[in-house]
Amino acid sequence: MHFHGYEWAGDGRLLAKEPERRPSDDAAFRLSDLPPLMTGWWLLRPASQIRGTWDTFAEAADWLAERYAEHTPGGDPWLPIATRRRRAADQLARASDVVWSRWLSDSHWSGHYVVACPNRAWPNIRCPAEHTIA
Repeated sequence: MHFHGYEWAGDGRLLAKEPERRPSDDAAFRLSDLPPLMTGWWLLRPASQIRGTWDTFAEAADWLAERYAEHTPGGDPWLPIATRRRRAADQLARASDVVWSRWLSDSHWSGHYVVACPNRAWPNIRCPAEHTIA
Protein backbone atom coordinates (compact mmCIF):
# COMPACT_ATOMS: atom_id res chain seq x y z
CA MET A 1 0.00 0.00 0.00
CA HIS A 2 1.05 3.57 -0.66
CA PHE A 3 -0.65 6.97 -0.57
CA HIS A 4 -1.41 9.67 -3.13
CA GLY A 5 -2.00 13.31 -2.25
CA TYR A 6 -4.38 15.63 -4.06
CA GLU A 7 -5.52 19.18 -3.49
CA TRP A 8 -8.01 21.67 -4.78
CA ALA A 9 -8.63 25.29 -3.85
CA GLY A 10 -10.99 27.67 -5.53
CA ASP A 11 -14.47 29.08 -5.69
CA GLY A 12 -16.47 26.71 -3.50
CA ARG A 13 -19.61 27.38 -5.49
CA LEU A 14 -18.07 25.26 -8.26
CA LEU A 15 -18.44 22.22 -6.01
CA ALA A 16 -22.13 22.23 -6.98
CA LYS A 17 -21.10 20.92 -10.43
CA GLU A 18 -21.80 17.37 -9.33
CA PRO A 19 -21.74 15.76 -12.80
CA GLU A 20 -18.04 16.68 -13.06
CA ARG A 21 -17.47 15.12 -9.65
CA ARG A 22 -19.00 11.70 -10.48
CA PRO A 23 -17.38 9.07 -12.74
CA SER A 24 -18.98 8.92 -16.17
CA ASP A 25 -18.32 7.53 -19.62
CA ASP A 26 -17.49 10.96 -21.02
CA ALA A 27 -14.34 12.96 -20.35
CA ALA A 28 -15.98 15.52 -18.03
CA PHE A 29 -15.05 13.64 -14.85
CA ARG A 30 -11.52 12.66 -15.89
CA LEU A 31 -10.65 16.14 -17.14
CA SER A 32 -12.23 18.07 -14.28
CA ASP A 33 -9.97 19.49 -11.61
CA LEU A 34 -12.87 19.62 -9.12
CA PRO A 35 -12.57 17.12 -6.26
CA PRO A 36 -14.59 13.93 -6.75
CA LEU A 37 -17.54 13.24 -4.46
CA MET A 38 -15.84 10.11 -3.08
CA THR A 39 -12.18 10.15 -2.05
CA GLY A 40 -11.33 6.86 -3.77
CA TRP A 41 -12.54 8.30 -7.06
CA TRP A 42 -9.42 10.47 -7.14
CA LEU A 43 -7.69 7.28 -8.32
CA LEU A 44 -9.79 7.40 -11.51
CA ARG A 45 -8.27 10.75 -12.41
CA PRO A 46 -5.08 11.17 -14.49
CA ALA A 47 -1.77 10.77 -12.65
CA SER A 48 -1.04 14.42 -13.47
CA GLN A 49 -3.48 15.41 -10.70
CA ILE A 50 -1.39 13.62 -8.03
CA ARG A 51 0.51 16.13 -5.89
CA GLY A 52 2.62 13.55 -4.06
CA THR A 53 3.07 9.83 -3.48
CA TRP A 54 4.40 8.25 -0.30
CA ASP A 55 5.16 4.74 0.86
CA THR A 56 4.58 5.58 4.53
CA PHE A 57 1.60 7.02 6.33
CA ALA A 58 3.90 9.35 8.30
CA GLU A 59 5.18 11.03 5.13
CA ALA A 60 1.63 11.45 3.83
CA ALA A 61 0.48 12.97 7.15
CA ASP A 62 3.45 15.36 7.08
CA TRP A 63 2.44 16.53 3.59
CA LEU A 64 -1.14 17.11 4.75
CA ALA A 65 0.06 19.16 7.71
CA GLU A 66 2.39 21.26 5.52
CA ARG A 67 -0.23 21.95 2.85
CA TYR A 68 -2.99 22.67 5.35
CA ALA A 69 -0.80 25.08 7.29
CA GLU A 70 0.05 26.90 4.07
CA HIS A 71 -3.62 27.25 3.11
CA THR A 72 -4.84 28.04 6.62
CA PRO A 73 -2.90 31.08 7.84
CA GLY A 74 -3.21 31.43 11.59
CA GLY A 75 -4.12 27.77 12.01
CA ASP A 76 -7.35 26.16 13.07
CA PRO A 77 -8.68 27.44 16.41
CA TRP A 78 -10.53 24.17 17.11
CA LEU A 79 -7.84 21.60 16.42
CA PRO A 80 -4.08 22.29 16.58
CA ILE A 81 -2.09 21.10 13.57
CA ALA A 82 0.00 18.64 15.64
CA THR A 83 -3.16 16.91 16.88
CA ARG A 84 -4.64 16.96 13.41
CA ARG A 85 -1.44 15.37 12.00
CA ARG A 86 -1.41 12.60 14.65
CA ARG A 87 -5.01 11.71 13.89
CA ALA A 88 -4.34 11.67 10.15
CA ALA A 89 -1.33 9.38 10.63
CA ASP A 90 -3.49 7.02 12.69
CA GLN A 91 -6.20 6.91 10.01
CA LEU A 92 -3.71 6.42 7.21
CA ALA A 93 -1.95 3.62 9.13
CA ARG A 94 -5.31 1.82 9.01
CA ALA A 95 -5.63 2.43 5.23
CA SER A 96 -8.35 5.05 5.63
CA ASP A 97 -8.38 8.10 3.37
CA VAL A 98 -8.02 11.52 4.97
CA VAL A 99 -9.62 14.78 3.86
CA TRP A 100 -8.82 18.16 5.36
CA SER A 101 -10.92 20.92 3.89
CA ARG A 102 -12.48 24.17 4.92
CA TRP A 103 -13.99 27.40 3.77
CA LEU A 104 -11.35 30.14 3.78
CA SER A 105 -13.85 32.91 3.02
CA ASP A 106 -17.47 33.23 1.96
CA SER A 107 -16.71 31.61 -1.38
CA HIS A 108 -13.15 30.24 -1.27
CA TRP A 109 -12.73 26.52 -0.48
CA SER A 110 -9.51 24.63 0.17
CA GLY A 111 -9.24 20.84 0.28
CA HIS A 112 -6.34 18.43 0.78
CA TYR A 113 -6.81 14.71 0.27
CA VAL A 114 -4.64 11.66 0.93
CA VAL A 115 -5.95 8.47 -0.64
CA ALA A 116 -4.74 4.96 0.17
CA CYS A 117 -3.77 2.98 -2.92
CA PRO A 118 -4.92 0.34 -3.49
CA ASN A 119 -8.09 1.58 -1.87
CA ARG A 120 -10.14 -0.69 0.41
CA ALA A 121 -13.43 0.96 -0.53
CA TRP A 122 -12.68 0.83 -4.27
CA PRO A 123 -10.54 -2.32 -4.75
CA ASN A 124 -11.19 -2.51 -8.51
CA ILE A 125 -9.68 0.91 -9.23
CA ARG A 126 -6.10 0.59 -10.45
CA CYS A 127 -3.29 2.87 -9.32
CA PRO A 128 -3.26 5.91 -11.63
CA ALA A 129 0.54 6.12 -11.42
CA GLU A 130 1.29 2.37 -11.57
CA HIS A 131 3.31 2.96 -8.40
CA THR A 132 5.61 0.17 -7.29
CA ILE A 133 7.31 0.02 -3.93
CA ALA A 134 11.07 -0.29 -4.21
